[in-house]
Amino acid sequence: MGAPIRIMKPTQVLILGVGHLAFRVRRCLEQCGYVVLHKPEGISGWGHDLRSPTEKAALLFAGIDVKSLAMVYVLDENDDRSLELIMALMVLYEDLPITASLYNENIIAHLEAARRGLRILNPARIAAPAFVAALDQQVTRVSVPKPEIPKAASIKRRRRRDLLVPLLVGAFHVMVLGAIVFFHYQEGMSWIDSLYFVVVTVATVGYGDINLLESTLAGRLFGIALIMASTVFIWLIFSLTINYILKARTELALGHRRYRYRKHIILCGLGRLGFFIAQELQRRGEKFIVIEINEHAPQIEYLRNQGIEVYIGNARLSGVLQRTNAAHARAVISVIDNDLGNLEIGLNARSLQPELRLILRVFDDAMAQVLKEKLGIYLSLSTSAVADKAFVRLLTGDDLPLKGR
Repeated sequence: MGAPIRIMKPTQVLILGVGHLAFRVRRCLEQCGYVVLHKPEGISGWGHDLRSPTEKAALLFAGIDVKSLAMVYVLDENDDRSLELIMALMVLYEDLPITASLYNENIIAHLEAARRGLRILNPARIAAPAFVAALDQQVTRVSVPKPEIPKAASIKRRRRRDLLVPLLVGAFHVMVLGAIVFFHYQEGMSWIDSLYFVVVTVATVGYGDINLLESTLAGRLFGIALIMASTVFIWLIFSLTINYILKARTELALGHRRYRYRKHIILCGLGRLGFFIAQELQRRGEKFIVIEINEHAPQIEYLRNQGIEVYIGNARLSGVLQRTNAAHARAVISVIDNDLGNLEIGLNARSLQPELRLILRVFDDAMAQVLKEKLGIYLSLSTSAVADKAFVRLLTGDDLPLKGR
């Protein structure tokens, strides 16, 4: 008998889409010995081409031997573009193995059930536990130069108090007392009658049991002035008081108050990654506050219904970090969609507490190394750097090590 025929597994991979995750998965696969074709433009780079997504995808695959592909990865950083590609490939290639990334978990199960060989992962869900695990990670600190913070920066700004309502109330009381004195001496009323008459006049009740019909000209003119002035005073005081109450309720609805928590965690950013980190923190029973700049973020109401404090504000402002008591926090996790913004938040928080544990999302590896060496920020993580292993292992298997990792 002859030697058994060895069937070679395909070693060519196609990656569609652009972003950090696509770049990292490509690098990992190349280290594993795969030949990687990368088309970062996907079908979104066709501009104003009016052909259907399926027709565009067919042109995208022109010249590619589909049977030689071990996997097609759809890894665009935009969910809409990824979904468009997935739907087009589902129509064109029934048996082609596809691995995709989507952040919208509501549709993942439906797509996987509709198409055999389609596997979809959420990078944010994969990465969230790594950010939370960094709370307990041991780090070896090296000394870094401490900045000299200008004195002007350390001056606490006192909030200017609005004195209009107190002044109006005070002037109103002075007017009422003056009117009581006037009617007592000018019109000969007793003190109690004068008080009674002024109150019913100011309150616009006007029982008529005491009136100025037989009073002097000065008394009647003073009565007219009292009615007009008291109406203006009451209208202003009532309007400003209602405005103050509504403003205070709005501030409370936005989470704007000074928190007294200690040893808590401050999570900055409630985007695709921040939401899963919040869920992981809640699962661990951690005490934490979320800072989110967008008051219309869809996850806010859900978290508040779970009893989680959400502060609507810009975490890059030191005042917001002060009101959430970063000076006594256990850690700050900043995962807004901006590397420099996360760095700014981290440095502002550390100025309030030098030993504060900072966990920042940083996309670029080189920047993460600079943060560690120059600024003493040791816990800089990337969503794609954590999630890429899971995407690669769907092809290579857990038993195949990733070289150079």
